[in-house]
Amino acid sequence: MRKSRHLVLVLMVAATTAIFVAPAAAHVSIQPATADANRFQEYTVRVPTEKDVPTTSVRVVFPEGFEALRFRPPAPGWHYELERDAKGRIASVTWSGSTIGREEYELFQFMARSRKPGRYKLEAYQTYNGSEVVGWVNDAEPRPAPQITITATAAPSNSGTDPFAQGQGSKVTASAAADVAPGLIASAGVPLWLGGGALLLAALSLVVAMRASRRARLAD
Repeated sequence: MRKSRHLVLVLMVAATTAIFVAPAAAHVSIQPATADANRFQEYTVRVPTEKDVPTTSVRVVFPEGFEALRFRPPAPGWHYELERDAKGRIASVTWSGSTIGREEYELFQFMARSRKPGRYKLEAYQTYNGSEVVGWVNDAEPRPAPQITITATAAPSNSGTDPFAQGQGSKVTASAAADVAPGLIASAGVPLWLGGGALLLAALSLVVAMRASRRARLAD
């Protein structure tokens, strides 16, 4: 009897935990939740649907100091639209064009950085079929906003550069090429015939010298 009561109690606790944990797992989230300052980091926005109607769009707002610069092409059917502030900074992104069903979730990715350590709250707005909007904007439950903690780190000198940009220092520009001496450029294209001509001239000189030496000996 005691074992039965204990089993029932365990099942009740497990069921209660599932009730409170399941909604939390359905929140819009962004991973990783921590990153280094002054370094580019790829983030993934995970969007599940927790209603009986599908999700039709997701908008993420980037706070001041959090620089979103590049976006990965989303899954087929989806597209994204950027919104910029008066300074030209990317202030938000909206993914739309397809749907996320009740038993589905979708992933969206972008690359960003922050120069200053701290905690950044990225508000998210999830729109459902029928135009209902759920805002994940609070610091904690209910409907907490995704938060990213940026930690201080000793960054190398080139950590703030775009990791996808080509290294411009190794390129030879037209102006730089014009500064090269024409004689050096010409000599680079004719080493074979120039070397062959020198050998031929040396051989002819040797033959002439040998004949002159022979004539001198005969004259003596």
